[in-house]
Amino acid sequence: MSRTLIAAGLALALAGGSSAAPPRGPQDLVRAYPQSIARIEGGRIVMRDGRSFAISDGVRGKTDEERLNRPDIDDMFAEQYVPGPPPRPPSGEPGRARFEPLFNAMYGDCSLGQGQVRMRRVAWMPSRGGGSVMFAVANGAADRLEAVVRDLEKLPPSMTRYLVPAAGTYNCRKIQGTPRRSMHAYAAAIDISTKHADYWMWSGGEGAAWRNKVPMEIVEIFERHGFIWGGKWRHFDTMHFEYRPELLPPRR
Repeated sequence: MSRTLIAAGLALALAGGSSAAPPRGPQDLVRAYPQSIARIEGGRIVMRDGRSFAISDGVRGKTDEERLNRPDIDDMFAEQYVPGPPPRPPSGEPGRARFEPLFNAMYGDCSLGQGQVRMRRVAWMPSRGGGSVMFAVANGAADRLEAVVRDLEKLPPSMTRYLVPAAGTYNCRKIQGTPRRSMHAYAAAIDISTKHADYWMWSGGEGAAWRNKVPMEIVEIFERHGFIWGGKWRHFDTMHFEYRPELLPPRR
């Protein structure tokens, strides 16, 4: 059993959480990405194309920075992402640790040139003049974004200002000031309108006080379809949503 599941299980037991939902862990990668991942075998994630990746690198006692900059697969689940309203202010970074070789294998490595990441056009808030965005085809990500749009369009007109215009999807880049690749590099993230968004670097940098104006109705729709929200990070980014179904409970 991975160290993530052991730690999460102990936490639930100490909290008397026997009826709580089971913690997310590496086994959820198989559930979340069946098009890409075949199974777990011998402590490794085995891809459908035969490639495999070790779940643990064997390094214990990583600092928060090491877990972000040099994660293994286990580290992606070290902090559990909890749907619903965030703690105020958030103290963790659930979902910010990403094992890049796995995502390169699933979506493509954009650094190798144009066409490595397969995308298609998705209408963004079409009844409200939102135009369209490009989103990843792999793992049904574009299909899930379309499901998000269908639900967002049911919201009252007052919500449009938070969503239109979208601020971008695909961008082959690293996260500013880090060695880490953004989920935008896989066309698996979308930034909604910046006009009503808050970002820690715009708010004074390290130690900035958490702020948010994005209504939770919008966040809950994204989460329902497998997207996590950057507003739940200590380094908050409230315009940012990325497709990470392994971190969320299975869709009903």
